Amino acid sequence: MNQFPGVDGFLGTRASWAMDTMVLVMALVVAVLAWSVYQVKAKRKFGLHKGVQILLAVGLLAAVVLFELDVRFNGWESRAAGVVGGTASAAVWTALAIHLAFAVFSVVLWPIVIIRAARNFDAPPHPGAHSTWHRRWAPIAAIGMTLTAVTSWIFYGLAFVA
Repeated sequence: MNQFPGVDGFLGTRASWAMDTMVLVMALVVAVLAWSVYQVKAKRKFGLHKGVQILLAVGLLAAVVLFELDVRFNGWESRAAGVVGGTASAAVWTALAIHLAFAVFSVVLWPIVIIRAARNFDAPPHPGAHSTWHRRWAPIAAIGMTLTAVTSWIFYGLAFVA
């Protein structure tokens, strides 16, 4: 597969190394996000939840920046088409558009939820005046992040596996 620009992936598809990495990163993000929510809801480990959310956000930001650099420098469409200079199918473009809608929503809402929580919860964190807002918007942000991951896997499958 070395005819395509960039470093070939490791999952045995046409995807680049960065695409393969993001597929796995998003699986890890969803799993850790679910675990973190469980820790705060079932076990009331507010400090652990806060720390995990901040680490998750910083780690995901770093991964997305590296991913975007790879996409900007090396592209993705030739790999999706299966031929250098090719174009992706309409289904791939549709999947990408849907994924980007969820991704943009998540990249806007998730940092707002995290920053507001960091500013409005006491240290160490515990339920307070900000809890009502957080209980409303944090699940929406988590669902948005989960849908971002699911739609990225659909895009990946259509673009690089099918």
